[in-house]
Amino acid sequence: MNEIKEKIDINVSKDRLVATLYVKDPDATEDITEEDIQELLKSYKIVFGVMNLAELAWKQKLLEDNECIIAEGKTPQNGTNGRLIVKQSTDSSLAAEEKKNFRDITKIPMVEEHDILAQLIPPTDGEPGIDIFHNPVKQKKGKPYKCKPGTNVSFNESDQTYNATSDGQLSVGDQVINVHPLYEVSGDLSLETGNIEFNGSVVIKGNVPTGFSVTANGDVTVHGIVEASYINAGGNILIREGIAGMEKAVVIAGADIEVGYINQAEVTAGNNLKVKKSIMHSNCVAQHNIFCANGSIIGGSCSVGKMIEVKNLGNLANSKTQLTFGISKKVLDRVSDLKQEQKELKESRQKLRILGDQLKQKKHAVGELPTKERIMLLKQRNMLDKTTEKLQIIEDELNELQVEIGNFAGMKLTVKGRAYENVELLFGKYKRVLHQEHQYFQAYLEEKEVTIQSL
Repeated sequence: MNEIKEKIDINVSKDRLVATLYVKDPDATEDITEEDIQELLKSYKIVFGVMNLAELAWKQKLLEDNECIIAEGKTPQNGTNGRLIVKQSTDSSLAAEEKKNFRDITKIPMVEEHDILAQLIPPTDGEPGIDIFHNPVKQKKGKPYKCKPGTNVSFNESDQTYNATSDGQLSVGDQVINVHPLYEVSGDLSLETGNIEFNGSVVIKGNVPTGFSVTANGDVTVHGIVEASYINAGGNILIREGIAGMEKAVVIAGADIEVGYINQAEVTAGNNLKVKKSIMHSNCVAQHNIFCANGSIIGGSCSVGKMIEVKNLGNLANSKTQLTFGISKKVLDRVSDLKQEQKELKESRQKLRILGDQLKQKKHAVGELPTKERIMLLKQRNMLDKTTEKLQIIEDELNELQVEIGNFAGMKLTVKGRAYENVELLFGKYKRVLHQEHQYFQAYLEEKEVTIQSL
């Protein structure tokens, strides 16, 4: 065997799925026989996926390339994830024939009792593989799609469908399906209507003036302007005109937000933020994407989980404009606060341990501590336990947040016009400030560096 290995040998891939025969002594290639190869395979105990040597032309490959694949295992087939098929339309746009006048802009997706809303498609297990030593190779099984029936929705186990249990508006989120009843306000919010808090969806066919609030479990639609007010929806928010926030408006949605423009407001979307015109001097957060393809983002900050599409960034006045990808600025601030708290708790824990050791040493030396010091020792033990517990909670939260911050796959900025100076791009801890004007480009994180590439 040693004589054979002086001429040729076998390299096994890390996943144990491929065995490659390679030449160690090129001058001895002509002398290699099939029996040598079979003996070598036997010594390595390679028994699965071995090539037919008579059909392989192995000697020619060895002469030309100094190596050839001699055995291949069966690659495992990973399963597919479960998915949700929505059976009803969630489109809010109106066709031309549906518009009775120029004020008809959108429609609310409605369903009736007993309608089939969606169907759950289960994941598949896939198939395990086999390595060249005839050992099984585990596959990754598909993950089930997590979606629960919400308000006025039932789930049928037999056919895996979600069904409406009442008439209302359909709202499909990432993990829940709801059918919400609808509450309408025929004009502006006023002292007559007061603030609105409703467990369904709300339509306001006017404006939301300064100082008012709208809270809804479903969707909120405003046909007019939102001023310095508060809107919070568990589903989508549609604001036909725009937000004139005067640095006081707060708009929060569990799903999408669609708006004409945003000026001096704080906006948070659980899914996508879609702006027809511009975002000016505002703080916006979208868990998925921000689309502002026909307008500008000027001043303030925008944070997204995936992508930002915009026409222009910043302005000629070089207003500071900050874009954060992969995690919101609030989460980054939370990480900073947690690390500071973690540092302080570790210092406290160390001081408590030193105090406890001193008291224990004194007890060992004198036999019994005075009453005051016994009480101090009990308090020390209690405080140490509580400090350790708090520290563990903080470390668990930090670990979860660090996983979120570290994942930048698929995150990018697309600018279809101009980006001016003083625009900051942050991908987690990686930052790039634009010191000159750029046009028509994409920006993304590559090898720990914020890269700009022309479109």
